[in-house]
Amino acid sequence: MNEEKQFKNRYLVIPHYRTLFYFGLGTALSWTAWFVVLEKLDPFSNPSFALPLFFLTSFVTLTGTFTILLSLLKKWKNKDQIYHKHVMISLRQGTLLSLCTCLCLGLLMLGFLRVWNGLILVTLMMLIEFYFSGKDEL
Repeated sequence: MNEEKQFKNRYLVIPHYRTLFYFGLGTALSWTAWFVVLEKLDPFSNPSFALPLFFLTSFVTLTGTFTILLSLLKKWKNKDQIYHKHVMISLRQGTLLSLCTCLCLGLLMLGFLRVWNGLILVTLMMLIEFYFSGKDEL
């Protein structure tokens, strides 16, 4: 019983519905912004404005989506107990996944994306995640 109390004092218990609601609200807004950028901006008439906005909204949208999916996966794995540390890990992993996706999209747009480039990029993101996950203690 004492160990459980120390664990709860050490990790902030956040209700999963509140956390996922705020992430879901932000992600829904970013999906809306992404669709607006996709429909209203022409990358051929003004590429200096449309392309950075497309990549920015893509990054935010994918970060929110990956964070929600990874948080739900952690919720399922940990039997409905999500702690602040789990949400932060999901946010970090979602950010790395969306960064990898946006970099692959940029390389594809430039015509430089090959299998080897993609594998190097994924390996780099995995090494970064291994570095940070080695510091995490759950």
